[in-house]
Amino acid sequence: MTQLTRSAEAIVAPEELRPAIVEIKGATKRFGRTVALNDLSLTIREGESHGIIGRNGAGKSTLVALLTGLISLDSGTYLLNGRPTPSRRDRKAWRERVACVYQHRTLVPHLSVAENLYLGRYQESALISWPELRKKATEDLESWEIPIRATTRISDLTVGEAQMVEIARALSQGSRFVILDEPTAQLISSEIDHLLTRVNQLRERGVTFMFISHHLDEVPRVCDAVSILRNGRDVLHGRASGLNTSQIVSAMVGDEDLGSSLAAGEHSARVPIPTGAPVVLSAKLKADVCEEEFNLTLRAGEVVGLAGHSGSGTRHLALALAGHYSRWSGDLTVNGNPVSSRWNPRTAIHNGITLLPEDRIQTGLVADLSIEDNITLPNLKKLSRGAFIDVRARRRFAEKSANELGVACSSVAQKVGQLSGGNQQKVMLGAALSTTPQVLILLHPTAGVDIASKATILDSVEQRRQQGLAVVLVSDEPEELGFCDRVQVWVRGRCVTEATGLGEDELVAAMEGLEPIRREV
Repeated sequence: MTQLTRSAEAIVAPEELRPAIVEIKGATKRFGRTVALNDLSLTIREGESHGIIGRNGAGKSTLVALLTGLISLDSGTYLLNGRPTPSRRDRKAWRERVACVYQHRTLVPHLSVAENLYLGRYQESALISWPELRKKATEDLESWEIPIRATTRISDLTVGEAQMVEIARALSQGSRFVILDEPTAQLISSEIDHLLTRVNQLRERGVTFMFISHHLDEVPRVCDAVSILRNGRDVLHGRASGLNTSQIVSAMVGDEDLGSSLAAGEHSARVPIPTGAPVVLSAKLKADVCEEEFNLTLRAGEVVGLAGHSGSGTRHLALALAGHYSRWSGDLTVNGNPVSSRWNPRTAIHNGITLLPEDRIQTGLVADLSIEDNITLPNLKKLSRGAFIDVRARRRFAEKSANELGVACSSVAQKVGQLSGGNQQKVMLGAALSTTPQVLILLHPTAGVDIASKATILDSVEQRRQQGLAVVLVSDEPEELGFCDRVQVWVRGRCVTEATGLGEDELVAAMEGLEPIRREV
C-alpha cells in the first residue's frame, strides 16, 4: 500500500485501477466572499469506500451539495460515471446516480418502512396498490439483506435500524453510489458496529460509498481511501491503510503541534478541586426509566461524568437535574436548599443550573435568529433597563462571548443557521454560560463537531471550572469522559461502576456491561 501524500496527485495502487464514479478537477465554489471549494480535485472509484475528513467549515457540506446536484461549480469539472452531470432540474436522474444519507433522519416517523422507501415515487396512477408496494419493499429489503419488516412504522425502529432504511431507500432509487454524511453520529457502539459491517458487505456487492466522519477510529474500519479537506482544498489523501492519526489531525488544523495534542486528547492543565469546596448539588432520586436510585454529590469546580449508551438512563437523569424531566421521585438539593415539587427549566436556571442540550438544531438554537439573539436570549433581563433591552450592552455581551468561544462568523448579526455545526455548538455554549450558572449540565457537548472545535468547547468549560463551575457531563465517548474527575457508568438503568481514573478500555467495557460492578471513588 502507498503512504499518504500531499502531492496534487495521489499515487495509485494497482487495485485502484477501476472506473471512476466521481471525478472532480479544479472545483471552485464561492458564496459571496467565502470560498467554499478552492481548486478541489477528487476521484472516487467503483466499489470503494472513500473517507472525507475535515473540520467544520472545511468544505464537506458544499462537496455533498455538489455531488448531489444541489449546486453548480463556478469553475472546474465534475464527471459522474465518466459523463457530464444531468441538469440540476432533473432530480430523478440525480437520484438514480447518487444518493445521500444525512446525519439527521429524513424519514417520516408515522409512515411505514415501505411507504418511506417509495415516498414520492409510487404515484404512477391515481390509485396505489398497497399490497404491491409492501411486496416490492420486502423484496428490496431482502435483496440487500436488511432484516427489517416493510410494514414496521419508522417511529418503532431504533436509530440504527432507521439508518439502514435510509440506505435501503437510496439503493432502491437505483443509485450504486451512496454518500454517508456522519452516519454514526446518533448511533450507539453496537449500532455503529452493525452499520460499518453492513457498509462493508454492500461494498463487496459493488456499492460505492463516500463516508464522512469526525470519528477517526471508524475510517480504517470502512474506508479504502481517504481525503482530508481544509479551507475547501484536498490537503492530504491516500490509502486508509497508511493513515496515522497525528498526520490527519495536523492536516485538518494546519498546525503540527496542535494536531498532535488534540489527537492525544490533551486539554488545559487541570487545577485540583480545593479541599472543602462547597457542595452545590446533592441528588438522591429515582427516575422511572431507571432500576436503581441515582446518588450524586457535586462540589464546586468538579466534573462528574454520566457514561452510558442509549437506554442506560443517563440522559433522563441529566434532564431531571435540569428540570426538563419530571417523572422522578426522591430528593434534590441545590446549594443546601431542597427543590420544590414544581422543578422545571425556569426554576432550575433561577437556582443556577443550566442545560446544554444534545440537539442544537431541534432544541438548542433558533436557526433563523442571529448569533447575538441566541447567546443573549437566556439573559435578557440582565441586559435590560426596565422594560427596554439595552441594545448596546446586548451587542457587547454577544461579541465578547463569541470572541471568547472562537465563533467563526462575519458578525454576531449573522444567522445561526448559516454557521457550521462546530460554530453552532459554540454559540449554544455561549447561551448556556450567559446566565453564569453554578452547575452546567452537558449532554454530548462535542457530538458531530470537528476536533479543533471540540478542544475549544472543552477548554472553555475548563476555564469556567477553574473559577468554580460544577459540571455534569453525559457522554458515551471515552475522550469526552476523560475530561471528568470521576465517572458513573450506567447500563440499562443501573450504575455498574463509579470510579476515578478509568482508562478507555475500562470505560468501553463497562458501558457494554462487560465489567463487574466496581465502586472506588
